[in-house]
Amino acid sequence: MVGPRVRGLAPLAEGRWWASDNDGFTGHFQAAAFLAHLERLRPFAPRCLFVAAPDVVGDAAATLALFPRWRSVIEAHDFPVAVVAQDGQEALALPESANWLFLAGSDAWRGRHGPALIAQAGALGYWGVHVGRVNSARRVQACVALGADSCDGTYLRFTGVERGLRDVQGWVEAGAGQPGLFDLARAV
Repeated sequence: MVGPRVRGLAPLAEGRWWASDNDGFTGHFQAAAFLAHLERLRPFAPRCLFVAAPDVVGDAAATLALFPRWRSVIEAHDFPVAVVAQDGQEALALPESANWLFLAGSDAWRGRHGPALIAQAGALGYWGVHVGRVNSARRVQACVALGADSCDGTYLRFTGVERGLRDVQGWVEAGAGQPGLFDLARAV
């Protein structure tokens, strides 16, 4: 996962699959920086899973109001687009024009409404589902059991890449046999 404030793009240059956030969660979203970020990512577009459209943390209606403009901008840069689901999305329809669902929002909200939103995204033909803020074995296993295609978190920042990747791979393998449990509020 990369973002406007991520400087190193070596993994992308190595040919890895990647996705991009927009810095909305951190409170650092800046339109000019996001546009410059999209430009510098263009050479790596063929291996892009999605770029998350800018969102408003905790506010699904405001996020959906931003989506059409930013979807057009992201698509104009030749990237697939993820709509970011925030608290309140369960009462609103997901846009038909997204490629991915990025399940954000509060942990308790995701635990209650995540499965239905993922089903809705599947019915709309979205290419995949990504879950953010997944930093433990239980959360990775819950995402795998539910059928999420990808997830991210800050775990590697604190453990180091080598150890962290080994840990996460083990979590994914262990989660492949888990029943369909998706309680992100408890899965810490």
